[in-house]
Amino acid sequence: MLKLPMRATTEAIFATLIFAALLISTAVRATPLTVDIEKQQDLSITLYNQNLGLVRDVRALPRINPGQTLYIRDVSHQIMSQTLQVENAGNILEQNLNNHLISVPALLHAYRGKMIQLARVNLVTGNETISDVRLLSADGSQALIEQNGHIETLPLNQQSWRFIFPDLPAGMQTRPSLEIRSAGTDKASHAVLTYLTQGLSWQMDYALILNQAGNQLQLDGLATLNNHTGVDFNNTNVMLMAGHVNQQQAPLIRQKTVMLMAESMADSGAPQAFQDYQLYTLPQRANLLNGQTKQVSLINADHINATKHYHYQFQISPSIDRQRYEQQPNINIRFINAKEEGLGFPLPAGTARVFSPDDNGVRHFIGSANIRHSNRGQTLDLPIGKAFDLTIKQQQTEFKKTATGYLTGYQLALNNSSQQAKTIDITANIQYDWQVTDSNHPYERINASQLRWQISVPAEGSTSLSVTTSLQKP
Repeated sequence: MLKLPMRATTEAIFATLIFAALLISTAVRATPLTVDIEKQQDLSITLYNQNLGLVRDVRALPRINPGQTLYIRDVSHQIMSQTLQVENAGNILEQNLNNHLISVPALLHAYRGKMIQLARVNLVTGNETISDVRLLSADGSQALIEQNGHIETLPLNQQSWRFIFPDLPAGMQTRPSLEIRSAGTDKASHAVLTYLTQGLSWQMDYALILNQAGNQLQLDGLATLNNHTGVDFNNTNVMLMAGHVNQQQAPLIRQKTVMLMAESMADSGAPQAFQDYQLYTLPQRANLLNGQTKQVSLINADHINATKHYHYQFQISPSIDRQRYEQQPNINIRFINAKEEGLGFPLPAGTARVFSPDDNGVRHFIGSANIRHSNRGQTLDLPIGKAFDLTIKQQQTEFKKTATGYLTGYQLALNNSSQQAKTIDITANIQYDWQVTDSNHPYERINASQLRWQISVPAEGSTSLSVTTSLQKP
């Protein structure tokens, strides 16, 4: 038996150990890491009004070896991958969004030209037979298969047969995932994923209770949150951004700034100005499940000073109008967004529905209007309907051509059938340079194209407005 020198034996063993260590190291480096929702440590989302959301997802990660691939699952199905930022996961060498999800059309496309199994059920006996076939093509209604040298067509909506696929094609997944290749980390860490996604949105809905006297409002503002991202957001810190955000701006630049502000406000619960917008934080964490519409109370005020008034608008034009008009003026609810008036904080745009109690205290819906984005100090005027007991009959009474333009006259007959005197704001819109030559009621010049009257109509009575204007040719 040939004996090797001791030195040669030691070197061979040492070389074997080094080679084994290299193999183990390569295997460890090549083994990908999968991080599911169970590793989630924190979650924050910012919802916008325009089918847009910002997600900040914190996941616990083990130590990452250089070049190791990391799969992060349970992310939004509508993630905008170009906005993804990853922190605390080492230097990112490559990142991919794997959104090739399993579905019947995807499987049919992947197995085109390949062997699969076809299971047929005999509708008389109930027996099922399974045979090997080659899938040639498939469209929305039927498939072409090759079996025993023959080509057959199969309708895709039949229940007497089914395809059996041997395995899941490479790259196809049951849910989206982020694939990240990192230069590695020295120790375990908490990775922070920040990205924009479609499928998230919110809107504001207001319930306004107007008292019988019509001089005070109670406001309850509900934020309606919508999630159509394909993923659940559980135990989430939810923030709402009010204002129109231009989505064509560079998202990677603005995104981190938004999240830094959101983090600093996580416990405030009050609206705060941020970058010309308003940011609201829900006072408690919430679950927002996929496909869910959730309503949460956001703004409340119990004693807002308000006025109810009536408004009618007509056009003074340089043309003959022989028609007679009979209309009801708008019912408007007006209030000022000010602290001394019982409000005094920003209101996001939304739909306001107004209710009022009858003599028995039963509330009835009396109209709705849109509230625009409103900040402190602004006046809101909500047209909620038409006054039933006020009627305005309008007709043109004069029209003449003059050397410099036109002379027009109008008469408005105002009738009030209620048992209370009511004041109507009447606004005239004029496109030409104009001058009032005659009016039987005082008027106010609002701007270069509008004038206004405030006319009181007695209870169960009537009055009229007569006005003549001189219009100058342009």
